[in-house]
Amino acid sequence: MTDTEQAPEIDDKPARDRRYAALQGVGRGMTILETLARQPMRAKDLAETLELKWTTAHRTLTYFEEQGYLERDPGSGEYSIGARIYALGGTYLTRHQFAHAAGPHLRTAADHLECGAQANERYALSVITVAAIDPPTDIPKTSPGFTFPLGVAAKGHLLLAFAPEDVREQMLASPLPAFTEHTITDPDEMRERLTLLRKEGHAVTREDLQLDVGSAAAVVRDAQDEVIGCVSLVVKSALLDDQEFCDKLVSRARQAAASISLALGWHPRPQARP
Repeated sequence: MTDTEQAPEIDDKPARDRRYAALQGVGRGMTILETLARQPMRAKDLAETLELKWTTAHRTLTYFEEQGYLERDPGSGEYSIGARIYALGGTYLTRHQFAHAAGPHLRTAADHLECGAQANERYALSVITVAAIDPPTDIPKTSPGFTFPLGVAAKGHLLLAFAPEDVREQMLASPLPAFTEHTITDPDEMRERLTLLRKEGHAVTREDLQLDVGSAAAVVRDAQDEVIGCVSLVVKSALLDDQEFCDKLVSRARQAAASISLALGWHPRPQARP
């Protein structure tokens, strides 16, 4: 073969298929766990949902129950996540640098403005809370591990804005789901908003996920200046009618996010001279 000739392309798909064939059962098991994490089900309902043979579903569920990954309610027959899964998830948070760095700064922000405070990161098309301070009001509480839809509330808008382009396009390929009458569902309107958020680095929303609830969020960056999550401060939406309070909420969110970013090794970039 001469220098100008190119080697023929080799299709390695058959090799990949053989390499992962033995892991099909593992993938099926993970799908079962993820499905039951969203909603407990009986074996029959799970088999129908995932289009599995009943015997396959029952055998897998029995194994996971015996190992402590699932629990079965003897009354309803429904399977739900077990203690062993909780222990594994807890290990993730105990080693989570972002969650550990966020704690004291969330507390400061929450105490200063009497609001809820969260540290959040994106996973696939969801927002996951990794640390939280409960609000002193009757706003619904949020615990670490709680997931929210990407693209709704201040945290969801902001993390969608800084998500990879393919993630944004996947979310905006069709109208977004409406949670309240204030939710942005039009993809074009959301695209315009995301462009603005990428310039500002913070977001404010009100009542688009839950009525009577508003929030402000600001991005958290790592040592490589990459956005890895955000701080979200949650208040009663009526408080946002006061522009001075709204400005304070945004300022405190940005301050907390910057402090966490610095703790993670981030350094502000020098401002370009005019």
